[in-house]
Amino acid sequence: MKTFMLLFTLMGTVRYCSRPKEYKMPAQKTHHNKLIASLQADLQSTDSLQKTNAEKFVQSITAEYSAYNPDNSIVADLKNRWNDSISVKVIGGNWCSDTRRELPRLCKLLDAVGANADLFGYYKVDKNKKPVEKDFAAEQTVTRVPTVFVFRGNKWVGQIVETPGKSWESDLSMLLFLH
Repeated sequence: MKTFMLLFTLMGTVRYCSRPKEYKMPAQKTHHNKLIASLQADLQSTDSLQKTNAEKFVQSITAEYSAYNPDNSIVADLKNRWNDSISVKVIGGNWCSDTRRELPRLCKLLDAVGANADLFGYYKVDKNKKPVEKDFAAEQTVTRVPTVFVFRGNKWVGQIVETPGKSWESDLSMLLFLH
């Protein structure tokens, strides 16, 4: 009887674990959620490498977003001075460990500041740094990812390549408020 119960439990576990993973988007519009939404097509891809990279990215988004703790004093200053003329566009790759580590941290900062998620874009490139789609990435030349472009209105303010020099909050503050 114990063997039968153990076998029954094991079969149920295998059946549950073999089901395709579903990633549901919460209704709240945040940078974190928008980033996960941008990966939905890759998560459904028939290309196993593309799908695996997207799944790793989703796992990183959750882990890095939760673990990152921006400096509250700089966040408060950014929050007071941030407005809807500021937009952030990121070129990265789901395959890139720097993108998977840094982009969720940037999203957490943007959410903490109260930045408008509609003014954030994530644009994918392949391993050769060529754009996956005809979008903002196709108009740029990047050699390292992620590359974060910051705009005030339509005016380019600056960019952060691969990793921030000091921290996301410090580097964004310097880019935005020293100009």
